[in-house]
Amino acid sequence: MNSQNSKQDISKAKEIVWYGLNFSKAKMVGQFDQAVGAGAATSSELKDKWIPSWNTLVVAEPQNFKIKEALKKDNIYIDLKPVEKMNHDIKSEDLVSMNTFAFEDAAKSVQDVVTMMPPGDKTEGIGLVFIVETFDKPRNEASVYATLFDIKTRTVLASDRIVGTPKGIGLRNFWAGAIRHIIKQIDDTYYNNWK
Repeated sequence: MNSQNSKQDISKAKEIVWYGLNFSKAKMVGQFDQAVGAGAATSSELKDKWIPSWNTLVVAEPQNFKIKEALKKDNIYIDLKPVEKMNHDIKSEDLVSMNTFAFEDAAKSVQDVVTMMPPGDKTEGIGLVFIVETFDKPRNEASVYATLFDIKTRTVLASDRIVGTPKGIGLRNFWAGAIRHIIKQIDDTYYNNWK
């Protein structure tokens, strides 16, 4: 989902707005075990505790989640509020599944999320959002659509499905490892395809 014009826009942009991880259409597949003895996380805990925690990784630990380096930009403007609002509105009963999951029509799902995002601090420029498809415990993978879009028109400029492998101790850090892996793949491969 890339066009020549969008590639020029992305490489010329001095700043990109990072909106975070949008879970509004995601499914969490399998059982999400917490710390030893704490049992599996409920769908409400995933929505109210863990999703907000994963969404602040880039802000809380920039040394580990190097989005600025991956996008080859001196400046990344962080605006998590639009995505936090959408994540807050998730129906927790729809969040968890025991069956594998993929977007039926990925292009439509991606465009729908970008269109539905509430306005943020910036009214123009290029935004980047990770539209989470699934955190799949049985498959040991997280899949997101890393999506760059025109903030003013909500036109999707580039969107790629990237799969990350989770790694780490504890529920937060385990899936944080997948996000780190996805950002590393953008740095290594995907950004060159986008610019």
